[in-house]
Amino acid sequence: MTLPTSSASLPPAAIDAAARKAALRPALLAARRAVDAETAARAALAARDHCLAHAAPPAGAVVGGSWPLAGELDPRPLLAALRARGHAVALPVTPPPGAAPALVFRLWDGESTTLETGPFRTRHPLAPAPEVRPDWILVPLVGFDRRGHRLGHGAGYYDRALAGADVTAIGFAFACQEVPLTEGGVPVEPHDVPLTAVVTEREVLVPRQDHEGPS
Repeated sequence: MTLPTSSASLPPAAIDAAARKAALRPALLAARRAVDAETAARAALAARDHCLAHAAPPAGAVVGGSWPLAGELDPRPLLAALRARGHAVALPVTPPPGAAPALVFRLWDGESTTLETGPFRTRHPLAPAPEVRPDWILVPLVGFDRRGHRLGHGAGYYDRALAGADVTAIGFAFACQEVPLTEGGVPVEPHDVPLTAVVTEREVLVPRQDHEGPS
């Protein structure tokens, strides 16, 4: 699947969806920034417990995680628990501006000393770490809805990583990042790949069970 790279190549409906996404991002980013550090730490543990109880990867699955950016729900407690269960854990390497826009995942040993800083203040394993293809990916996001649609930062990295892949995609976010279906939910473009489930500090949301009801 090829993602469009300029508005000139997009049909009018997709341009409208892209514009509505851009309009949603500031409020959603502000909502997650407003979560204080103590609340965020409790939320990370609660989300970990919900995921382990209701959406854990199968035995032997390679897990793709991410290093949290400022304001994101911290996945590190969950990743540590999955590693303790025997899962291999990998982190994505974000390509620099101008490079091929595709994520690769490198195995991570769980130590911060084996990471380096990448573009956009991301962190990823150093180059000697082997590249792997995750079976189960924890997907960061800016917003989500109960249909399983995700709003990211707009670069399309995860849509490319998920497109056509046989992978379980689990959104990971604060509950305050939900876009209610009563307000239209997350706008959808042709290249958007829906999530398998969304984990927050309140619940595990499975779209096939919840998508018909308003939020």
